[in-house]
Amino acid sequence: MLVRWIWNWLFRQIWLGLPKGARWGLGALVAGYLVWLFFLPSLHPMPTDTSLRGHSHIDRYINHFWVNGRWGGNLDPYGGGGTVCCQRISGDTAEVVWVYGRTVEEFERDDEPERHNVTLPMPERAREDRYLHVHFLPNNEVKLGWSPNLVSPYDYLPRRLNQLDEGANP
Repeated sequence: MLVRWIWNWLFRQIWLGLPKGARWGLGALVAGYLVWLFFLPSLHPMPTDTSLRGHSHIDRYINHFWVNGRWGGNLDPYGGGGTVCCQRISGDTAEVVWVYGRTVEEFERDDEPERHNVTLPMPERAREDRYLHVHFLPNNEVKLGWSPNLVSPYDYLPRRLNQLDEGANP
């Protein structure tokens, strides 16, 4: 009841305290914004929100990876990781950095984790694309691709790339 009274008091003090022309102008601005938001989506700027999805085609564990400084999670050998959402990734290039997990022997020797990075051109992105798929390939190669859903544009690649040479199905 108190909240309702405060809301009504604020409404009377602020909205009704405005001159009639100002109320009409603000109403027109709100109506115009709603029309633009819901009925003219082609006029919106390109979205920047992104979910990163990693895919590993190598026999090593990837402890961490980043794309343009945004964390993408970790990946099992010949597997995929989860999806890390709510990132802001833009630009003409993508710097991909990844750190391999250490073996028991490397850990016992106190070796530093093996770290790699590569800078690639950012692939073309359509308005509906929300997922940036990062594929880690043998010889420290990386492929990037956008998609509107969890299905990667490189889904035709088998988990183990040596299957391609043997003629096995993905």
